[in-house]
Amino acid sequence: MNFVRKITNSDVLKYIIDLPENLRNQDVELIILPIGDPTPFKTPVPATPTARGALKQFANIDLIEYEQNAWAKGVQEKHEHR
Repeated sequence: MNFVRKITNSDVLKYIIDLPENLRNQDVELIILPIGDPTPFKTPVPATPTARGALKQFANIDLIEYEQNAWAKGVQEKHEHR
């Protein structure tokens, strides 16, 4: 089994891992070991509901063609006097 062992100052790790206060600003031993088959350790992430399509029932088919350029047209109307 391959592994990495290194002695380093814990300040190097402060942006990687949240260390307890008693391990900060001192030399620590860093050991990296493979976990083998990661499948048992992974927990399935439930699908996050999104807003995409949530308001589809309120869509007005007649107005969809105007949505393509609505933002650009609105900005142009707002700032065309400059």
